[in-house]
Amino acid sequence: MKTVPFYQIDVFTDQPLGGNPLALFPEVPGWSDATLQKIAREMNLSETVFLFPSENSSADFDMRIFTPGKEIPFAGHPVIGTAFAIFNKVWLEPNVKEVKLKLPAGLINVKAKEDGICCMQQPQPEFLDIFEDLPLLAKALGIHLEDILPSSPAQVVSTGFPCLFVPLKTLKALKAVQVNSESLFTLLRTTNVDMIYAFSQETESPNSTVHSRSFAPFIGIPEDPATGSAGGALGAYLVHYGIVSDGNILIEQGYEVNRPSSLYVAVRINMQSEWEIEVGGKCVFIIEGQISL
Repeated sequence: MKTVPFYQIDVFTDQPLGGNPLALFPEVPGWSDATLQKIAREMNLSETVFLFPSENSSADFDMRIFTPGKEIPFAGHPVIGTAFAIFNKVWLEPNVKEVKLKLPAGLINVKAKEDGICCMQQPQPEFLDIFEDLPLLAKALGIHLEDILPSSPAQVVSTGFPCLFVPLKTLKALKAVQVNSESLFTLLRTTNVDMIYAFSQETESPNSTVHSRSFAPFIGIPEDPATGSAGGALGAYLVHYGIVSDGNILIEQGYEVNRPSSLYVAVRINMQSEWEIEVGGKCVFIIEGQISL
């Protein structure tokens, strides 16, 4: 039996017990994939990260991300929270403000900024299938058909983790969402994604750009308090369809599960017509513990 440390970090918040909690294991003593999955199930958070010395000279660390149900190739709040821990626990040289993390989805660069925000660069967005069965969509979300905004499509977009984005007309409609498991299962199977992400331009805070809710119950995330991977994809969606005129976006999320979160998104298209997408937020340590296996 070996005792191994772990940390729990609240991500996309500067307040303990807010944001999206993350479990991070900076040491992995030869555990099998099955054991990693069992540990993630035991932690019972939306994601658990396992950090490894990098096998690639272009990266500082390799990392793997598990939900309680499966391993996933990329997720935003695990990347932000892991980088925050690396900077604050000085797992690299002192005063280092940039870390490169190798995930199954690719190499992700994260910077620590002076305002306490850790900010990651996301891969190029992919605009995938448009979902046109709006009655099924409304049934899956437990809302009325007329609550869905008709001027923008329900579409799968990915910056590493594909989600089905659904624009709703009002904050009231978004707060009324109650997932119908049977219909949502059919919908997600049809679109071949694990998460549905609904949003409204009506917000709780006047400083926010959108209010959002995301659901991935079949991989162990009934409702996610903050979804960094989807934040970048949402930013690309908003810019692509001209919904926002400014690429500086503030997403509020987690209010309905009593874990308010703030995600900062910056979206630009450079001179080479390439997307530049950054997603960032603040973090706080909340638990430091040990596991014995």
